[in-house]
Amino acid sequence: MRKHDVIIVGGGVGGSSCAYYCQKAGLNVLMVEKEQFPRDKVCGDGLQAPMMPILEEMGILDKVLEASYINNGVAYVDAYDNRVLIPYEPPMTVHYSCPRYIYDNIINKYVVSTGIDYMENFDALELIKRRNQVCGVRGLYNGTIMDLEADLVILASGSHSMLARQAGFYEEDPDYVFYGLRGYFDNVGGIGDEEEFHYPVHFRDGSYIWLFPEADCPNGTKRCNVGVFITEANLKDWGMTSEEVLYWWRDNTKYGQERLKDAKLVGELKGWRLPTGKRKPVHDAGVLAVGDSGNMIDQCWGGGAGAAMTSGKMAAGVAAMAVEAQDFSEEFLRKYEDAVEGALGEFYKACQISREYMFKDEETTRYYLDFLKKGSPGGMDAYFDSIGIQVDVKPPYSK
Repeated sequence: MRKHDVIIVGGGVGGSSCAYYCQKAGLNVLMVEKEQFPRDKVCGDGLQAPMMPILEEMGILDKVLEASYINNGVAYVDAYDNRVLIPYEPPMTVHYSCPRYIYDNIINKYVVSTGIDYMENFDALELIKRRNQVCGVRGLYNGTIMDLEADLVILASGSHSMLARQAGFYEEDPDYVFYGLRGYFDNVGGIGDEEEFHYPVHFRDGSYIWLFPEADCPNGTKRCNVGVFITEANLKDWGMTSEEVLYWWRDNTKYGQERLKDAKLVGELKGWRLPTGKRKPVHDAGVLAVGDSGNMIDQCWGGGAGAAMTSGKMAAGVAAMAVEAQDFSEEFLRKYEDAVEGALGEFYKACQISREYMFKDEETTRYYLDFLKKGSPGGMDAYFDSIGIQVDVKPPYSK
């Protein structure tokens, strides 16, 4: 097989967006994927704001939105059963949810249709190095070991990526590694079209239980994407599995009983490891990581798709510069860190501030919800002023 300028490992939203922009820049790109699309991915299924301009540039925004369910607001519930509903207001008047197996497939299939080189059923096993620089990928393709060569390898193979571990990008901090559990439930009661975030007793550091409506059931209830997002350290405190925590919430809280008492699990619960906050460099000589492979899930609300697509676009831009300069050194590829910081750095700072001062523990969350119930204008900026915190970044989702 011919050598490529760039090999992208992973055909999800991060890898596909990267491949799209690599081809747009005139690069000879190969994208490889272990599975076949459509495939599932454990996620809350929300379409994040940073995705929208990228999907629009690709020309598939309308197609993704047509397959999505509209959420009209967000509700927060604290450990004392205080619930505050905040309708979405301009500029973000609605939010969309769509199962990942649907919208990942739309994005992947579109990018492949543009003519990039693409291989499914390629299980990437290790990075190939020469003179301490990555120069390709070794993998198992249809039962046969195959080596693929490229000037640059971009990892977009998710948070369990063994190649990211090999490259030293793997996040180990138990306060910033979350465990996600997700299931689809029919007949969820007492919820409208709003998303819900629950912060029960003993949840801390941004851990929560979510319910995101995705379809209407015939009896007036909802099908919801329901899940747990909890740090490794917090889960250890519980001494339970994520599944046990979810069912504890169902059986021991007011809203858990109301929402899931008569609900029926559709399919099975699935779990995943979720590294957050991008706390270390994710580049080295001949290799970059995007999205979950680069620990880019946010550390407060847990969204990853927006960062994956944004970093995929940034990686393609740096790849184009590297190919033009024929320089794939660790020093040159440091430009990628600068690009990601420019695109996402303020967002991560805002998430960290929100995690520390709004969802740190039961009391900070209750105080924040009490503030929201007063209906004070100014959103999060006003809240931080009320507790004497000066911030120089605009928190996400603020009005």
